[in-house]
Amino acid sequence: MMYNTRQKEKVMKNTITGYTGLYGVVANPIKHSFSPMMHNTAFQTLGINDVYLAFEVTKDQLDDYITSVKTLPIKGYNISMPYKQDMMKYMDELTTQAKLAKSINTVKNENGKLIGHITDGEGFVMACRDKGWGIAKHKIVVLGAGGAASAIIISLALAGAKEIVVYNRSDKPFIKELNEKLDCPITLKKIDQESIKEDLKDTYLLVNTTSVGMAPHPEGCIIESADMLPDGLKVADIIYNPKETKLLSYARQKGLDYMNGERMIVYQGACSFKFWTGKDMPIHEVKVALGMEESE
Repeated sequence: MMYNTRQKEKVMKNTITGYTGLYGVVANPIKHSFSPMMHNTAFQTLGINDVYLAFEVTKDQLDDYITSVKTLPIKGYNISMPYKQDMMKYMDELTTQAKLAKSINTVKNENGKLIGHITDGEGFVMACRDKGWGIAKHKIVVLGAGGAASAIIISLALAGAKEIVVYNRSDKPFIKELNEKLDCPITLKKIDQESIKEDLKDTYLLVNTTSVGMAPHPEGCIIESADMLPDGLKVADIIYNPKETKLLSYARQKGLDYMNGERMIVYQGACSFKFWTGKDMPIHEVKVALGMEESE
């Protein structure tokens, strides 16, 4: 989307005032986050008098943080690891997606009423579409079954996936609940290299939702070798630091189409932005600010 000269001039004149609204992201650690750059670029591009900050909060400070949210007031905030489940108890209301996922990453403050939402899954599906990948009528293998994984699994199912196979180290009862509520069959299996290799033979998309391979331990990978990845497989890793995980290096070696977590971060942020403001995030300008696209 292009913006006219008057809008660009408005961006240059945008300043902090006594009426400036406040948003943020809470986690520990969080100073590395792309979110402040992303949302502040969106606010400035659209001429919205709001700012977005990173709040590094320890678990024993969450009660005080919620008091601050309602007192300042903070208009909305994102949640990152490790608080996506911990924050749920503070919510006055949950969206349908959040109830299904039993996890939240976005909160809207409506005059003191906190509404919890999850945008990870929707953001991931939008990132896939941005890559030109289809979801409908395809088999998908997901590695991991944590908070982000649950949201991604739900959104893949709602997007029309034919079948989802989830590999995790431990049992996850919510998978049974999802099978009762969603049309797409979802199978949970214990991590086993031979089983994964067999499943991948007829899989369209492999998604790593775990932290295995994330800095400062980029050498980690659930998939043992590039030979396990068949021709034509699409590979996604929601990790964005490092930009190329060991899993993605395997995909590159095999000549496969792949993506890291940057696109998902942008689009889940776009969904949060829409939830808060009712406006579409200016995706091109945000990608330019993050170094993902060249300025026109």
